[in-house]
Amino acid sequence: MKILEHRTLYRDGEYVAFPNLAFLPDGRLMCAFRHAKERQKEFGRVTHVDPTAKDVYILSEDNGKTFSPELHVIIDDEMSDQDPCVNVLSDGRIIVTYFRWALVPIGEGSKTWGEEVFKRYGRTLHGKYDCFTDGASYSISDDCGKTWRHMPVISPEGYLKGTAIRGNLVELDDGTLLLPFYGSKNPGELSRAGLLRSDDRGESWYYYSEMAYDSQGEKNFLEPGIYRTESGRIIGLFRTQTDFLKKGVDFEQTYLNLHMSVSEDDGKTFGPVFEADTLWGSSPFHALRLKSGKVLVTYGYRRKPFGIRARLCNGELSDLNEAPEMILRDDAPNGDLGYPHSIQLPDGTIMVSYYISGDDGIRKIDATLLAE
Repeated sequence: MKILEHRTLYRDGEYVAFPNLAFLPDGRLMCAFRHAKERQKEFGRVTHVDPTAKDVYILSEDNGKTFSPELHVIIDDEMSDQDPCVNVLSDGRIIVTYFRWALVPIGEGSKTWGEEVFKRYGRTLHGKYDCFTDGASYSISDDCGKTWRHMPVISPEGYLKGTAIRGNLVELDDGTLLLPFYGSKNPGELSRAGLLRSDDRGESWYYYSEMAYDSQGEKNFLEPGIYRTESGRIIGLFRTQTDFLKKGVDFEQTYLNLHMSVSEDDGKTFGPVFEADTLWGSSPFHALRLKSGKVLVTYGYRRKPFGIRARLCNGELSDLNEAPEMILRDDAPNGDLGYPHSIQLPDGTIMVSYYISGDDGIRKIDATLLAE
């Protein structure tokens, strides 16, 4: 792989993060991301929960060479909206998934969500808000983003309130949709990863299968991505961490290596979880099949030197643990970065989008362009 250039796709001085790329049916390139007020001066630090957070997108009409700065809103409600993932189905329908945080005045969290659950999974921010994950939801557009239908919160059977999504869905040959999610079934347990299924083009979803869970209670399986190989195997890629909710635990020290599991029956069941012990990454992992048949796996790197990394693998990802690691960026001033998402442009160039801080500490949506 050859690095061609680094490019800024969007920056306006506010807090932008978590990009996702997709070509729309009319040929325009969409870059969706989360947009919120920049709070560093006001609160002395950044946070991924904010009452001003909304999911938006920008558009390119020249295959990503330039993006219009106009922000188009996917969803803007009273929630803290997070992590939009854009999925364009084979029939042209656009489904954008996301999850949301609910915020109430400080002191109201336990009353709103229950003392046991809020104590374990909720949080208090800036001495102003009690917050709790409201759950995963999605919006549908059948007219190339001109209008959106905002759909109900998805509540997987058997899971506690607050399940979340960060990962694109997979469309099977028969039109079935599989969507990865994560959350907990019982109070106090760590997060497990599962699959949702839709048989009606995303109008409704139901719990389908479990991809990963640590019965020993030592590992969180978070922000799962799924990749379908040419042979039809479905591979789950998990950001994995120890229990970061324990008192006195340094969050940055909880990240573990990439963990994976494989389904041989279109997601109905998954085999044992295994660890890629040479691949450490601290943001979600994204796998993109290239025109050559190889697969580019990208991830954020939140240790010094902070940046973005990748591995070029075979079509089945069987060599992921041995594939050489490529450093796409190692010049970030801090570790609040990552969530890469890639797409291959018509001329064969690969665009890897991610969020990263400028030298002034302001977050922006950047991309690295690659040639295979």
